[in-house]
Amino acid sequence: MASNDEAELRRKRPSVKGIVALLILVILVSMSAWALVTISNISQIPPSTFVNLPTTPLSNHGQTVLLVSISTISQKGVAVGVKGYLDTTSGQPVAGSKIYVQYYLNGAYQTQVSTTGQDGYFEIHFPMNWTGSLPVTFTYFGDDQYQGLRLNSSLPGEGL
Repeated sequence: MASNDEAELRRKRPSVKGIVALLILVILVSMSAWALVTISNISQIPPSTFVNLPTTPLSNHGQTVLLVSISTISQKGVAVGVKGYLDTTSGQPVAGSKIYVQYYLNGAYQTQVSTTGQDGYFEIHFPMNWTGSLPVTFTYFGDDQYQGLRLNSSLPGEGL
C-alpha cells in the first residue's frame, strides 16, 4: 500500500522536464509578445495633419507666383519632409498663403498643408521617411492678388 501512495505522489508531482518545458514556453511567449509590441510601435505612422484637398479652382487673377528652392528636409540622412518658398516672379515673398502637398502613402493619396511665413517660407514634415523618389504635387490656389499654381515634382529620399 505504501508503494501505491508513492506512485500516486509521483504522478501528481510535476517532473523536472515538465517544469523546464513550461518555463521555456512562458519565456518564449513573453518574448514574442514584447517583439510584437515593439514592432507595432515602430511601424505605426504617427498622427499627422492630413487634410482634404479643396476642390476650389485655381485663381487666374493677379500676379504670377513660383515655388522656389523646393528641397527635401532630412534628419541624419533620412528624408522627413519638404520645404521651400512661395514668391512672385519679381522675387517678392507671398506671406500667409496655404501650400497643399499631396503624396501617396499606405494605398491612398494624402494631403498636408502649410502656411507661408512673412518670407514666403513653408515646410511640411511627413509622417514617414522614404527611399528613392517621392512624387508630390504642390498646390497653391491663389486669390485676387496672386494666381494659383500646381506643380508636380519628385523629392529625393534617404541617403541625402
